[in-house]
Amino acid sequence: MDKLLPTFLRIVGVFLLIVGLVGAYYAPLEIYVLYLFSEGGRFHYDGFGVGSFWFATLVVMNLGYYLIAAVCLPLAVGHIRLRCWSLTLAQLYTWFWLGAGILLVANSILLLPSVFRLDLERGIIITRVILVGVSSLIALVFLPLLGLWFYKSDKVRSVFVAHDPNLYWTERYPFPLLAVLLLFIISIIVLHIAMFFQAMFPMFGRILLGRQSVYIIAMCILISLILIYGIVQLKTLAWWGSLVYVSLLTISTVMSFAGYSFYDVVEIMKLPAYEMELIDKMALIHDYPLVGLVASPLLIALGLIIYSKRYFGKDNRLKNPAEVDGRTI
Repeated sequence: MDKLLPTFLRIVGVFLLIVGLVGAYYAPLEIYVLYLFSEGGRFHYDGFGVGSFWFATLVVMNLGYYLIAAVCLPLAVGHIRLRCWSLTLAQLYTWFWLGAGILLVANSILLLPSVFRLDLERGIIITRVILVGVSSLIALVFLPLLGLWFYKSDKVRSVFVAHDPNLYWTERYPFPLLAVLLLFIISIIVLHIAMFFQAMFPMFGRILLGRQSVYIIAMCILISLILIYGIVQLKTLAWWGSLVYVSLLTISTVMSFAGYSFYDVVEIMKLPAYEMELIDKMALIHDYPLVGLVASPLLIALGLIIYSKRYFGKDNRLKNPAEVDGRTI
């Protein structure tokens, strides 16, 4: 079995390569969909454009293809060539997969009251809930747990180390801080996406839209970039800055979204009539509370920042090369 591990890892790399290439192909291709809904396009409707819900959704879907390519292609190269940095990234992304999966599964439970109010037979509803629940647990919880067990095993690590004697920065850098950096990068992406949802931003009990929040979002992106640089350098000031920034953002998010359901937020956006007609038919998610979905990642980031305090200060050096598998840079 041990002799087959390098081959299996390379097969995983080929699979990731295929998925990444598909994402890279469809990413620019899907941009053309915007033309189909714009004026003169086959599916145009009054009100479609920047600020409409469907325009923003198309941007998010298109960005998803780019993210798939950005994640899968480097991992594919690392698996095919058996580079140790790809093992670290695989563990990091799998942890994120698990965390996001638990978050989605936990928040989907809040939809159950709306599900049982649907005009369907109780037996059909229960059957569908069980099928969706089991499928979600397998895809969002079981598979990432299996992935973590695999990538954290000594046998898998020994395969990577045997084929790559080099020691990379990703291995010497504290793993919890890699997670913090990943969450900061994701937050920057989310802040950019918010611009397409009418620059929506939670401001201590209010949900701001439009130009008044654009400046705040831009400032948050700038602060995040500065904090990322400081965290990479293990600067104590960056830790305190991250603690204050994420704490304020978490408090602001909880205060702003605590009293709003999905439909409440949609009404604030004053969307085109055609989009509102479609959303009115989506009764399942009308009463869905958004606060848990948007605040949980911030609470996780805050917990990781507090935990990572040990890596900052006078002894904030990275691991000595000799301390990791006996390898050198």
